[in-house]
Amino acid sequence: MQFKVRSSPLLIWGATSLLLFVALVFIPFMIATNGQTYPDLDTLLIFYSGTWLIWILMVRDLGRQTTSVWLHDYTFTIKKLWQPPKQFGYDTITGWNERPNPDRGKPSMALTFYLKNDVFVIKSNEFADYGILKARLSQYAEPVLYQKVMTLRERNRLRWLIGGQALLISANIAFGYLAHTSADKEPAPLAAVTDVVDRVTEDRYKGRLKGIDIRLRTYPGHAFYVGRKSYDVSLENVQSAIRPRQSITLSIRESDYRRKIAQTKPLTFGDKFSDYKRIFVFGIRQGNSVRLQTTKPVYEPTHTSPFLRTFFSCILLLICWAGWVYADQHKVLRGD
Repeated sequence: MQFKVRSSPLLIWGATSLLLFVALVFIPFMIATNGQTYPDLDTLLIFYSGTWLIWILMVRDLGRQTTSVWLHDYTFTIKKLWQPPKQFGYDTITGWNERPNPDRGKPSMALTFYLKNDVFVIKSNEFADYGILKARLSQYAEPVLYQKVMTLRERNRLRWLIGGQALLISANIAFGYLAHTSADKEPAPLAAVTDVVDRVTEDRYKGRLKGIDIRLRTYPGHAFYVGRKSYDVSLENVQSAIRPRQSITLSIRESDYRRKIAQTKPLTFGDKFSDYKRIFVFGIRQGNSVRLQTTKPVYEPTHTSPFLRTFFSCILLLICWAGWVYADQHKVLRGD
Protein backbone atom coordinates (compact mmCIF):
# COMPACT_ATOMS: atom_id res chain seq x y z
CA MET A 1 0.00 0.00 0.00
CA GLN A 2 1.43 3.37 -1.05
CA PHE A 3 0.91 6.68 0.75
CA LYS A 4 2.00 9.79 -1.09
CA VAL A 5 2.40 13.36 0.11
CA ARG A 6 -0.29 15.77 -1.01
CA SER A 7 0.42 17.57 -4.30
CA SER A 8 0.34 21.06 -2.77
CA PRO A 9 3.52 20.65 -0.65
CA LEU A 10 5.35 19.26 -3.70
CA LEU A 11 4.29 22.25 -5.76
CA ILE A 12 5.36 24.62 -2.99
CA TRP A 13 8.76 22.92 -2.63
CA GLY A 14 9.31 22.95 -6.40
CA ALA A 15 8.21 26.57 -6.85
CA THR A 16 10.29 27.72 -3.87
CA SER A 17 13.40 25.95 -5.18
CA LEU A 18 12.94 27.44 -8.65
CA LEU A 19 12.31 30.97 -7.35
CA LEU A 20 15.33 30.81 -5.05
CA PHE A 21 17.54 29.57 -7.89
CA VAL A 22 16.37 32.34 -10.21
CA ALA A 23 16.61 35.08 -7.55
CA LEU A 24 19.81 34.00 -5.79
CA VAL A 25 21.83 32.38 -8.59
CA PHE A 26 20.63 33.08 -12.12
CA ILE A 27 19.75 36.80 -11.92
CA PRO A 28 22.94 37.84 -10.04
CA PHE A 29 25.02 35.79 -12.49
CA MET A 30 23.35 37.46 -15.48
CA ILE A 31 23.80 40.93 -13.95
CA ALA A 32 27.48 40.26 -13.33
CA THR A 33 28.23 38.77 -16.76
CA ASN A 34 25.73 40.15 -19.28
CA GLY A 35 27.45 42.56 -21.66
CA GLN A 36 30.66 42.45 -19.60
CA THR A 37 34.06 41.89 -21.16
CA TYR A 38 35.17 40.65 -17.74
CA PRO A 39 32.74 39.19 -15.16
CA ASP A 40 31.98 41.39 -12.17
CA LEU A 41 33.47 39.05 -9.56
CA ASP A 42 33.16 41.76 -6.92
CA THR A 43 29.36 41.62 -7.04
CA LEU A 44 29.16 37.85 -7.43
CA LEU A 45 31.44 37.02 -4.51
CA ILE A 46 29.71 39.44 -2.15
CA PHE A 47 26.25 38.24 -3.12
CA TYR A 48 26.97 34.51 -3.17
CA SER A 49 28.91 34.65 0.12
CA GLY A 50 25.92 36.21 1.84
CA THR A 51 23.18 34.04 0.33
CA TRP A 52 24.85 30.60 0.39
CA LEU A 53 23.47 30.11 3.91
CA ILE A 54 19.95 30.06 2.46
CA TRP A 55 20.89 27.09 0.27
CA ILE A 56 22.37 25.26 3.27
CA LEU A 57 19.14 25.68 5.23
CA MET A 58 17.07 24.72 2.22
CA VAL A 59 19.04 21.53 1.50
CA ARG A 60 19.00 20.60 5.18
CA ASP A 61 15.21 20.92 5.45
CA LEU A 62 14.07 19.69 2.04
CA GLY A 63 16.57 16.83 2.07
CA ARG A 64 14.59 15.29 4.96
CA GLN A 65 11.14 15.71 3.43
CA THR A 66 9.32 12.40 3.11
CA THR A 67 7.37 12.21 -0.17
CA SER A 68 6.14 8.58 -0.28
CA VAL A 69 5.69 5.63 2.08
CA TRP A 70 5.03 2.04 0.97
CA LEU A 71 3.80 -0.48 3.58
CA HIS A 72 4.43 -4.17 2.81
CA ASP A 73 3.87 -7.32 4.83
CA TYR A 74 7.33 -7.50 6.41
CA THR A 75 9.03 -4.35 5.19
CA PHE A 76 8.26 -0.74 4.36
CA THR A 77 9.81 1.68 1.87
CA ILE A 78 10.53 5.39 2.36
CA LYS A 79 11.26 7.93 -0.35
CA LYS A 80 12.65 11.33 0.55
CA LEU A 81 12.84 14.34 -1.73
CA TRP A 82 15.73 14.16 -4.27
CA GLN A 83 16.63 10.64 -3.03
CA PRO A 84 15.90 7.10 -4.27
CA PRO A 85 13.48 4.89 -2.28
CA LYS A 86 14.98 2.87 0.61
CA GLN A 87 13.50 -0.31 2.06
CA PHE A 88 13.60 -1.20 5.76
CA GLY A 89 12.35 -3.97 7.98
CA TYR A 90 9.81 -3.10 10.65
CA ASP A 91 12.26 -4.36 13.27
CA THR A 92 14.66 -1.49 12.38
CA ILE A 93 12.30 1.04 14.01
CA THR A 94 13.84 1.85 17.38
CA GLY A 95 11.42 4.57 18.52
CA TRP A 96 9.05 7.29 17.47
CA ASN A 97 8.01 10.74 18.62
CA GLU A 98 5.03 12.96 17.86
CA ARG A 99 5.08 16.68 18.54
CA PRO A 100 3.34 19.86 17.30
CA ASN A 101 4.87 21.24 14.13
CA PRO A 102 3.49 24.67 13.10
CA ASP A 103 3.61 24.98 9.33
CA ARG A 104 2.61 28.06 7.32
CA GLY A 105 0.65 29.36 10.30
CA LYS A 106 -1.49 26.21 10.55
CA PRO A 107 -0.98 23.84 13.48
CA SER A 108 0.02 20.33 12.49
CA MET A 109 1.73 17.29 13.97
CA ALA A 110 5.10 15.86 13.03
CA LEU A 111 5.72 12.15 13.50
CA THR A 112 9.42 11.26 13.65
CA PHE A 113 10.50 7.63 13.31
CA TYR A 114 14.00 6.65 14.44
CA LEU A 115 15.59 3.69 12.70
CA LYS A 116 18.88 1.95 13.37
CA ASN A 117 20.56 3.79 10.48
CA ASP A 118 18.05 6.41 9.32
CA VAL A 119 15.29 8.79 10.38
CA PHE A 120 12.19 10.06 8.59
CA VAL A 121 9.37 12.49 9.36
CA ILE A 122 5.69 12.36 8.44
CA LYS A 123 3.62 15.53 8.84
CA SER A 124 -0.14 15.57 9.29
CA ASN A 125 -0.61 18.51 6.93
CA GLU A 126 1.27 16.71 4.14
CA PHE A 127 -0.12 13.15 4.30
CA ALA A 128 -3.88 12.63 4.05
CA ASP A 129 -3.55 9.18 5.67
CA TYR A 130 -1.44 10.42 8.56
CA GLY A 131 -3.55 8.50 11.12
CA ILE A 132 -3.18 5.19 9.26
CA LEU A 133 0.57 5.58 8.93
CA LYS A 134 0.89 6.41 12.61
CA ALA A 135 -1.17 3.41 13.66
CA ARG A 136 0.69 0.97 11.40
CA LEU A 137 4.26 2.12 12.07
CA SER A 138 4.09 3.06 15.75
CA GLN A 139 3.16 -0.47 16.84
CA TYR A 140 6.72 -1.70 16.25
CA ALA A 141 8.43 0.53 18.84
CA GLU A 142 7.80 2.55 21.96
CA PRO A 143 7.44 6.36 21.96
CA VAL A 144 10.59 8.26 22.93
CA LEU A 145 11.62 11.83 23.61
CA TYR A 146 12.49 13.92 20.57
CA GLN A 147 16.14 13.48 19.62
CA LYS A 148 18.48 15.50 17.42
CA VAL A 149 19.78 12.95 14.96
CA MET A 150 21.29 12.93 11.48
CA THR A 151 22.24 10.20 9.10
CA LEU A 152 25.90 10.02 8.18
CA ARG A 153 25.02 11.17 4.64
CA GLU A 154 23.07 14.17 5.95
CA ARG A 155 25.90 15.24 8.22
CA ASN A 156 28.51 14.87 5.48
CA ARG A 157 26.34 16.81 3.03
CA LEU A 158 25.86 19.60 5.56
CA ARG A 159 29.59 19.72 6.27
CA TRP A 160 30.41 19.91 2.55
CA LEU A 161 27.99 22.80 2.12
CA ILE A 162 29.36 24.66 5.15
CA GLY A 163 32.92 24.04 3.98
CA GLY A 164 31.99 25.30 0.51
CA GLN A 165 30.57 28.49 1.98
CA ALA A 166 33.70 29.00 4.08
CA LEU A 167 35.86 28.68 0.94
CA LEU A 168 33.60 31.12 -0.91
CA ILE A 169 33.87 33.63 1.94
CA SER A 170 37.65 33.20 2.03
CA ALA A 171 37.79 33.83 -1.73
CA ASN A 172 35.76 36.99 -1.15
CA ILE A 173 38.29 38.21 1.42
CA ALA A 174 41.19 37.43 -0.91
CA PHE A 175 39.49 39.26 -3.77
CA GLY A 176 39.14 42.35 -1.58
CA TYR A 177 42.92 42.55 -1.21
CA LEU A 178 43.80 41.51 -4.78
CA ALA A 179 41.45 44.06 -6.38
CA HIS A 180 42.29 46.89 -3.97
CA THR A 181 44.27 49.91 -5.18
CA SER A 182 45.90 52.11 -2.57
CA ALA A 183 44.26 55.50 -2.17
CA ASP A 184 46.08 58.37 -3.88
CA LYS A 185 46.06 61.67 -1.99
CA GLU A 186 46.53 63.64 -5.19
CA PRO A 187 43.46 64.38 -7.35
CA ALA A 188 43.21 62.30 -10.51
CA PRO A 189 43.62 64.05 -13.88
CA LEU A 190 40.59 64.02 -16.18
CA ALA A 191 40.32 63.29 -19.90
CA ALA A 192 37.57 64.13 -22.40
CA VAL A 193 35.68 61.60 -24.49
CA THR A 194 33.56 62.89 -27.38
CA ASP A 195 31.09 60.64 -29.15
CA VAL A 196 27.45 60.30 -30.22
CA VAL A 197 24.85 59.53 -27.56
CA ASP A 198 23.14 56.21 -28.12
CA ARG A 199 20.74 56.26 -25.16
CA VAL A 200 20.31 57.78 -21.71
CA THR A 201 18.59 56.11 -18.75
CA GLU A 202 18.06 57.02 -15.12
CA ASP A 203 19.17 54.83 -12.24
CA ARG A 204 16.56 55.08 -9.50
CA TYR A 205 16.03 53.20 -6.26
CA LYS A 206 12.59 53.50 -4.64
CA GLY A 207 11.94 56.57 -6.76
CA ARG A 208 15.13 58.35 -5.71
CA LEU A 209 17.60 59.24 -8.44
CA LYS A 210 20.98 57.59 -7.88
CA GLY A 211 22.57 58.51 -11.19
CA ILE A 212 22.32 58.61 -14.97
CA ASP A 213 23.60 55.97 -17.37
CA ILE A 214 24.89 57.26 -20.73
CA ARG A 215 25.69 54.87 -23.58
CA LEU A 216 27.90 56.05 -26.44
CA ARG A 217 27.70 54.68 -29.95
CA THR A 218 31.42 53.88 -30.33
CA TYR A 219 31.76 52.25 -26.91
CA PRO A 220 28.72 49.95 -26.46
CA GLY A 221 30.60 47.81 -23.94
CA HIS A 222 30.82 50.62 -21.38
CA ALA A 223 28.27 52.43 -19.25
CA PHE A 224 29.26 56.04 -18.60
CA TYR A 225 27.77 56.73 -15.20
CA VAL A 226 26.92 60.17 -13.81
CA GLY A 227 26.66 59.50 -10.07
CA ARG A 228 24.58 61.77 -7.85
CA LYS A 229 27.22 61.75 -5.09
CA SER A 230 29.83 63.25 -7.44
CA TYR A 231 27.91 66.53 -7.85
CA ASP A 232 26.68 69.29 -5.59
CA VAL A 233 23.74 70.10 -7.88
CA SER A 234 20.60 68.11 -8.61
CA LEU A 235 20.62 65.72 -11.58
CA GLU A 236 16.84 65.52 -11.88
CA ASN A 237 16.62 67.35 -15.24
CA VAL A 238 19.86 66.10 -16.79
CA GLN A 239 18.44 62.98 -18.42
CA SER A 240 15.72 64.91 -20.24
CA ALA A 241 18.19 67.62 -21.33
CA ILE A 242 20.64 65.22 -23.02
CA ARG A 243 19.71 64.67 -26.67
CA PRO A 244 20.27 61.17 -28.11
CA ARG A 245 21.93 60.75 -31.54
CA GLN A 246 23.92 63.95 -31.02
CA SER A 247 27.55 64.55 -30.05
CA ILE A 248 28.45 64.84 -26.38
CA THR A 249 31.69 65.34 -24.44
CA LEU A 250 32.19 63.53 -21.14
CA SER A 251 34.95 64.12 -18.59
CA ILE A 252 36.28 60.87 -17.11
CA ARG A 253 39.38 59.86 -15.21
CA GLU A 254 42.46 59.81 -17.42
CA SER A 255 43.32 56.36 -16.06
CA ASP A 256 39.93 55.02 -17.23
CA TYR A 257 40.49 56.60 -20.63
CA ARG A 258 43.96 55.07 -21.05
CA ARG A 259 43.02 51.63 -19.69
CA LYS A 260 39.46 51.10 -20.97
CA ILE A 261 39.02 53.47 -23.94
CA ALA A 262 42.42 54.00 -25.61
CA GLN A 263 43.81 50.74 -24.13
CA THR A 264 47.33 52.18 -23.98
CA LYS A 265 47.82 51.15 -20.35
CA PRO A 266 47.28 47.66 -18.89
CA LEU A 267 44.25 47.01 -16.72
CA THR A 268 44.70 46.24 -13.04
CA PHE A 269 43.03 43.23 -11.44
CA GLY A 270 40.47 45.56 -9.90
CA ASP A 271 39.81 47.28 -13.24
CA LYS A 272 38.97 43.94 -14.82
CA PHE A 273 36.84 42.23 -12.20
CA SER A 274 35.24 45.09 -10.24
CA ASP A 275 32.49 46.44 -12.52
CA TYR A 276 34.71 46.81 -15.59
CA LYS A 277 31.81 48.07 -17.69
CA ARG A 278 31.11 51.20 -15.60
CA ILE A 279 33.09 54.40 -16.13
CA PHE A 280 32.31 57.34 -13.85
CA VAL A 281 31.62 60.74 -15.43
CA PHE A 282 32.61 64.01 -13.75
CA GLY A 283 31.58 66.47 -16.43
CA ILE A 284 29.07 66.71 -19.31
CA ARG A 285 29.02 69.10 -22.20
CA GLN A 286 26.51 69.01 -25.06
CA GLY A 287 26.13 72.27 -26.99
CA ASN A 288 24.60 75.02 -24.87
CA SER A 289 21.85 72.83 -23.40
CA VAL A 290 23.93 70.72 -20.99
CA ARG A 291 26.98 71.98 -19.13
CA LEU A 292 27.74 70.13 -15.94
CA GLN A 293 31.03 69.82 -14.08
CA THR A 294 31.76 68.46 -10.62
CA THR A 295 33.25 70.83 -8.08
CA LYS A 296 34.41 67.98 -5.85
CA PRO A 297 37.95 66.60 -6.08
CA VAL A 298 38.23 63.40 -8.12
CA TYR A 299 40.48 60.58 -6.93
CA GLU A 300 41.55 57.26 -8.39
CA PRO A 301 39.19 54.38 -7.48
CA THR A 302 40.27 51.94 -4.78
CA HIS A 303 37.72 49.35 -6.09
CA THR A 304 37.32 47.57 -2.74
CA SER A 305 37.52 48.17 1.00
CA PRO A 306 39.52 45.18 2.30
CA PHE A 307 39.03 45.96 6.00
CA LEU A 308 35.23 46.23 5.82
CA ARG A 309 35.02 43.20 3.54
CA THR A 310 37.14 41.16 5.95
CA PHE A 311 35.11 42.32 8.97
CA PHE A 312 31.74 41.31 7.52
CA SER A 313 33.21 38.13 6.02
CA CYS A 314 34.47 37.09 9.45
CA ILE A 315 30.92 37.41 10.76
CA LEU A 316 29.82 35.00 8.01
CA LEU A 317 32.67 32.64 8.92
CA LEU A 318 31.41 32.67 12.53
CA ILE A 319 28.00 31.62 11.20
CA CYS A 320 29.71 28.78 9.33
CA TRP A 321 31.42 27.72 12.55
CA ALA A 322 28.06 27.81 14.36
CA GLY A 323 26.59 25.60 11.63
CA TRP A 324 29.44 23.14 12.04
CA VAL A 325 28.83 23.02 15.79
CA TYR A 326 25.11 22.56 15.15
CA ALA A 327 25.84 19.51 12.99
CA ASP A 328 28.16 18.03 15.64
CA GLN A 329 25.43 18.34 18.29
CA HIS A 330 23.35 15.72 16.47
CA LYS A 331 23.67 12.02 17.09
CA VAL A 332 24.87 10.36 13.89
CA LEU A 333 22.99 7.32 12.60
CA ARG A 334 25.57 5.38 10.62
CA GLY A 335 24.64 3.05 7.76
CA ASP A 336 25.36 -0.61 7.73
